[in-house]
Amino acid sequence: MIPTLSARRTGPAPRALWAGAAALTLSFLFGSSGALAAAPPANTIIGNQASATYLDPNGASQLATSNLVQTTVQQVGSFNLDTYTSVTTNVVNTKTGAAGTTVYAPHVLTNTGNGSDTFTFTVTAPASPNGFTKVEVFADANADGVPDSTTALCSVVPGAVCNVPAQTVAGNNGTFPFVVAYSIPSTASSGTFTSPVAATITATAGTPALYAAGNLTAADVDNVNLTDKAAFNATKSLSVPSVAWSANGGTWPAASVSGPRSVAGCAATVPGATAPAAGCVYTTYTLKFNNTGGAVGRFALTDALPAGFTYVPGSAVWSNAPAVALKDTSVAGDDAVGIDFSATGNALTVVVDALQPNVTQTVSFVVMVNNTAAIGTSTTTNTAKYNPVDAPGASSATPGTTGSPTNPASYNVIGTFGIILGSADASASVTASKDTGAGNPNTSVADTTTVTSAGAGTTVKFTQTVFNTGNATDVVNLVVAAGNTFPAGTTFRFFAVDGVTPLIDNNSDGVPDTGPIAANGSVQFVLAATLPASAAPGTGGTAIVTGTSTGDATKTESTRDTLTNVTGVLVDLTNTTGGSNDALKGDLGTGPSAQPTTVNSTPAGTGTIFTLFVKNNDSTANTYSLAASQSNSFPGSLPAGWTVKFVAAGTTCTGAALTTVAVAGNAQAPVDACVTPPASQTPVTGQAIYFQVRSTIATSTGVVAIDTKMDAVTVTTANTFGATLTPNNNGQVAPGGSVVYAHTVTITGAQSCGTKYNVTATLPAADVTAGWTTALYVDVNGDGQIDGGDTLVTNGTVTPTAPPTGTALDSGKTQKLLVKVFAPGGATAGATDTATVTVTFPDVAACGSPTATDITTVITGQMRLVKTQALDVNCDGTEVPTSSAPLVAKPGECLVYRVVATNEGSAPVTNMSINDAVPAYTTFTGATQPPAANQCTSTGVTGTALAYSSTATTVACGSASNTVAPGGAATLLFSVKVNN
Repeated sequence: MIPTLSARRTGPAPRALWAGAAALTLSFLFGSSGALAAAPPANTIIGNQASATYLDPNGASQLATSNLVQTTVQQVGSFNLDTYTSVTTNVVNTKTGAAGTTVYAPHVLTNTGNGSDTFTFTVTAPASPNGFTKVEVFADANADGVPDSTTALCSVVPGAVCNVPAQTVAGNNGTFPFVVAYSIPSTASSGTFTSPVAATITATAGTPALYAAGNLTAADVDNVNLTDKAAFNATKSLSVPSVAWSANGGTWPAASVSGPRSVAGCAATVPGATAPAAGCVYTTYTLKFNNTGGAVGRFALTDALPAGFTYVPGSAVWSNAPAVALKDTSVAGDDAVGIDFSATGNALTVVVDALQPNVTQTVSFVVMVNNTAAIGTSTTTNTAKYNPVDAPGASSATPGTTGSPTNPASYNVIGTFGIILGSADASASVTASKDTGAGNPNTSVADTTTVTSAGAGTTVKFTQTVFNTGNATDVVNLVVAAGNTFPAGTTFRFFAVDGVTPLIDNNSDGVPDTGPIAANGSVQFVLAATLPASAAPGTGGTAIVTGTSTGDATKTESTRDTLTNVTGVLVDLTNTTGGSNDALKGDLGTGPSAQPTTVNSTPAGTGTIFTLFVKNNDSTANTYSLAASQSNSFPGSLPAGWTVKFVAAGTTCTGAALTTVAVAGNAQAPVDACVTPPASQTPVTGQAIYFQVRSTIATSTGVVAIDTKMDAVTVTTANTFGATLTPNNNGQVAPGGSVVYAHTVTITGAQSCGTKYNVTATLPAADVTAGWTTALYVDVNGDGQIDGGDTLVTNGTVTPTAPPTGTALDSGKTQKLLVKVFAPGGATAGATDTATVTVTFPDVAACGSPTATDITTVITGQMRLVKTQALDVNCDGTEVPTSSAPLVAKPGECLVYRVVATNEGSAPVTNMSINDAVPAYTTFTGATQPPAANQCTSTGVTGTALAYSSTATTVACGSASNTVAPGGAATLLFSVKVNN
C-alpha cells in the first residue's frame, strides 16, 4: 500500500515544507560516527520509507508516504586466533615443565564477523620420545587459563592430530577460550626431549563462503621446554582467593566478570572498594602461579593493567601472608618474608624469592573499573607476563625478562541505559524534563508541550526530545500511552523532527523507534495527532508519549502533549444497551474509557465475542464503518497475529464478516466483534482492543460521527491452529483510478493449514452498484507492487508451490497477496470504499478465516509515491533501481534508492516536495552518488524548478513554489553505504 495521510488545515495555505525538510539534521538516524558506524549484525533489516508533502486542489496540506523497502544485512565472516588472522608460525605460548608433568597453554578464538559460525580446531604435535605422551584440548569458558572440567574436547596419544569438533562462536567479537594440555613423558631427558618441542594450533572456519580467501584458517604455535630445574606456570582470573583480604573483615570485593563501569568521581582506594559509593564498581583479580619443575626457583611476574582499570593501592595480598596488605613501594624488605611486590600506577611486579616444586601460590588485588572504560572488553582485558624459569637476582625494581603471557582475563563492560523524554523547549534537559513519577510527566514547559487550538479534521504536531542518559548507544521505542484524552478518532503517528519523514521500526520489534542514539546524546521527533472531522468544539485533549529503552526495557520515560481547545457526538458505541458511566470503565459518551469496559478470556487461537451496541443519536439514518485497533489510533493495527471480525449479533465467529452496520435515526443496533489471538500467543492479561464506529453518510450537521470504546482480552492457553491476514490499509485514489494494497498471510499456529487457501475481496453492495471493483494477485516476488511475475487469482483459490520439505502453509510460513481496488470514473471526492479481504483454508477449517480491510478514499489531486532500490556492490552509483523487492547486502556495499512521486489525480497539486532520510545502519560516506543531473528530475512540473538538496542524514527533491499537473511526476535518486 502507498497511503496518504491528511494534514488538513483551515485558513491560509501553508508554506512549502521542502526546504526545511532538507536542511534538518535527522540525528535519530545517527549518533557520533565513532559510536554508531560499526557493521550491523547479520540479518539486521535496513528499512526506508519516503514521504511527499503537497497542497491538494482545495488548498489542504497533504502528506503521502511511499511503500517501505527493506534490505537484510548479509553475514560476513572474519576471525582471529590469539589475534592472528592467517596461518603463522608465531609462538604465542612458551611453557616449561619437568618430566612427567602436564603444562597448559591458553588460547582464544575471536569471531570478529557480524554473525555466528562454527569453527574446528586441530593440534599437531610430535609423539614421545621427542614429544608428548598425550595432547588434550579443554574448554575454558571463564578464560582463567585452566580447564573447566576433566572432559576433554579431544584427546590423542601418541603423536596423532587432536581434532576438536565444531564449536559455535557468536559474532560481533564473541570468543571461544580453550586450553591445550601437553603431557611430558616421565622418561623425558635432554637427550630424548629436544627443547623446545613445538605444537601447531590451527582454527578453521565452518562456512568458507563467508570469508576472504586469506582468513579461512589461522594458526600459531606453542613451545614446550623440558627442565629439571624450576618450571613456572601462571594464570590470571577474575576470582576471589581462598585467603582473607587485608580490609573489610577479610571479605574481598566480589570478582565480577561483567557489569557496568563506574560513574565519575569514584575513589580508587581501599575504603572506597570496601564500601562502594553509588555507581562505583570494583572487582578482584587473582594471579595464580605454581612450580611444576624439579627444583626451587625465583619467580618473577609483571602485570600492566589496561586503561579501563585503576589499581587500588594497598589492596594486594599474598596467599602466604593472608589478610596482610603488600606494600606498593619497591623497597627491599618492606613486604612479608619471601615476596617482593611493587605497584607504580597500573604497573605491578611480583617476585617470589623461592617457589618450591609442586607449590601453588596466589597474589590477589582489587581494581576500579574506570568511568572511561569502553563498552565491551577492549580496554578491560588483561594479560600478565612472567618468566617461566628461575630468575636469579630478580627484584620488584628489576624483574628481568618476563616474556611468557598468562591467559587473557576480561571484564565485560555492560552498557547502562537510561532515557528522559521532554519537550523541544530550550529549557528541556535531563533534569528539567524528568517525570514526577512513572508515566507522569511534570507540568513545566520542559516536559509538557502545549498547542492552544486546532480545528476538527486538522493535524496537530508536537515536537519533543529524547535524551539518552546511558553510557551506551540505545534505540528508543515510542508509543502513545493508552488513555489519551484527545477527541475520539484522533490518530497518532511519529515522524522525524522534520515532521514529514515517518519513524519506522528499525529493530523489527513491531514498534516505531528513534533509531540509534549515541550515549549522552539527544534527538528530536514529532508526534502528529490528526483530529477527526467530527470532533466537537470544546476541550482538546492530552496524550502521554512513552519511550522505552530497547537496551533495558525497564527504563521508560514520558512527556505530555496537550491540545487546549478544539474549534468546530452523534454516535455512541457501548457494550450494553444502556452503556456504563463508570468513571474509569464507562463507555457512555465520547470514548474511549481509561480502562476496558469488558474483559473476555479465551484460549490462544480461539475467538471471543464482544457484543457492541451502536446508538445513532442523529435524526438521520446512517451506516457506520466498523474498525478495531490495539491503541486509540485509527486506522491502527492489532497485536501481531491477532484478528478482529465483525459479525451479525447473535452469530458465532463463523458468521459472515461485516464491515458496516446500518442504524436508523435515534435508534440503536447491535453487532458482534470476534477477537481471535494467534495460536502462538503466550498468556497475556488484559490486552487492550479498541473498537470504533465511523459514519459513512453525512450527518444532519454535515460532519463525520465517530465513537471509540475500549475492551480487553485475556489469553489463557494455546490451541494448535491459526492464521492471520495483515495489515488493514488506507489509501487514496482519483476517480477512475486504482490503488494497490499489500497483505501478508501468516500461519501462526503450530500445525499446518494444508496446501491451499481461498481468498476473496468483498465490497459493499452499494459500491459494487456504483462501479467499484477489485482484483486479487499473488505477490510472487514480495515487492508490494503488481508486476509481470505476479499471478492473478482468477478462481479464488491459491495453491502455493510446495517447498522442499513440508507444505507452504506450515507453521510460521507467510504468503504475500495484492489487492487492486478500482474506483469508478464518476466517483465523487470524499467517497470511501471498504474492501474486506478474507482468507479461508479448505483443507484445515480450524485455521480460521482471517480478514483485513482496505479503506479507499476518493480525492481529485492524488500524489502516489513508489520507492525502489538496487544493490550497488561496487559503490559506483551507476545502478538504477527498478524493483521494491527485498535485498540482501553485505557491510560495505551500497544501496541506490529511487523515489517517484506521481500526480495520479485529475487536478493539479502545488508545492510538492519529496523528502527522504539516510536509514539507520547506513551513511552517505563512501557511497558514490548518481550523476547530479539524475538526482532530482521531473516532468509536468511548472513554476520554480525542483532542486536536489541534502545534509549528512537527509535528502530532498522539491521547491518552494511549483505546480504538478495531472500525470506529472518527480524522481529522487540517491545512494547510501551499509556501515562496515
